[in-house]
Amino acid sequence: MRCPECGESSNARLKYCENCGGKMPESPQGLTGSRPALRTNSTRRAMEEPSYAAEILDEAEAHSQGAAYVPAGAHDTAEDTDPGQSRPGYDGPRWLASVPAHSQSIVGLAVLSFALALSILPSFDGVGVVGALLAVVGAVLTLARELKLAGEAQGVTKLLPEVLYRPEIPAAFCALLAALSFRMLGVGVMPVLWLLASGLIIHDQWRKVIAGPDGVLARWFDLRQLLVMPSVLTLGGVGLALLTLFAPWATLSTLPEVPDAPVPSGPPELRVIGAQRAADDVLYSANAGTITLTGWDLSGAVLVELLLLSVLALLALRPEVSRPAWTRFAPVGALGVGLLWALLHLKLSPGPLIFVVGLAAMGVQVVRQLRESRDALAPAPAYDDGIDETERVEDPNPDDMYPDDEGNPDDMGPDDEGNPDDMSPDDEEEPKPRGR
Repeated sequence: MRCPECGESSNARLKYCENCGGKMPESPQGLTGSRPALRTNSTRRAMEEPSYAAEILDEAEAHSQGAAYVPAGAHDTAEDTDPGQSRPGYDGPRWLASVPAHSQSIVGLAVLSFALALSILPSFDGVGVVGALLAVVGAVLTLARELKLAGEAQGVTKLLPEVLYRPEIPAAFCALLAALSFRMLGVGVMPVLWLLASGLIIHDQWRKVIAGPDGVLARWFDLRQLLVMPSVLTLGGVGLALLTLFAPWATLSTLPEVPDAPVPSGPPELRVIGAQRAADDVLYSANAGTITLTGWDLSGAVLVELLLLSVLALLALRPEVSRPAWTRFAPVGALGVGLLWALLHLKLSPGPLIFVVGLAAMGVQVVRQLRESRDALAPAPAYDDGIDETERVEDPNPDDMYPDDEGNPDDMGPDDEGNPDDMSPDDEEEPKPRGR
């Protein structure tokens, strides 16, 4: 507030001007410069002291209350000062503000971890030992890549080699999650958790590393090759085989085995026929003691699924992508493992029988591809001019030539019929007399 006498600014809490000593006007109620954070309503003091005295009193009062004293105008100075070390503010979705690296994939990994933890309990279904181990490894590598891209946890991310941070790793992990989520389709808590986790991770990694002209899908694969004959037979066979895994494959009995009562000793003519005693009333519990197992409930089903899908991945590779030599035997190996697994669990039910039919449709393309790769690696045949060996004219023997035919080929003997100009008049044939 300015003094009405001298016009200089003075403390509004004082009644007299600090410069000229003139009387200051009364400040209106509520517009005083009091500091509610440092001074309470119960604290009243005379405002006849100069401004520096008021600051000393404020500092002493803040020290007595255990608070740090901040001079007037220090907050504005601190707000305007930016040393350049603060990170830019987050302007993404609000639900990712408190997530490490602000990554949607990390939220999906948290849901996936919860689903894997629940699968340990016997009352919840899981993806098997092989599927769980592959999911854990892929989750760790994807988490490390997300933290490394965001510049967080650098002490941990530096422990892994750089080859594990390539975009092909999260892309393969997304393909694995899609296969495991297909196995977990059903009704219940676990299918919902798997679909939610897979949806969050695949949606985030699709726009980061999979889709686009520079994505993994465009650089490595061409899915249109699966729709061309005879590759479409393999696609149909694999799809049919995977769908039959949801069908019934076997049944198990849960009725307890009640041992027969001991047979007392008696004459040898007495024969006791053992009979299985019913555990409960079979009239009202028909089929209650049996459990139907689908193909997914059998051991090794997830491994067979991944092998069959790997055959489709090999067929979808672009022609210019270099392949190791062992990949030409991979489809045959996957077909053999699938057929052996089906024979081990083969029953007289539609599930395993249709599964074998799907493998047979897949085997047509697999055998054809193996034959083509064998022909490509076979050595090229020798040059053939099309002349039969029996019809080849052998070179003349020099010993059978006349003596004067050795030097000059134009000077041929009388028996040579090469050049008629070299023949003498005496060499003309005499007319033979006609026979009577």
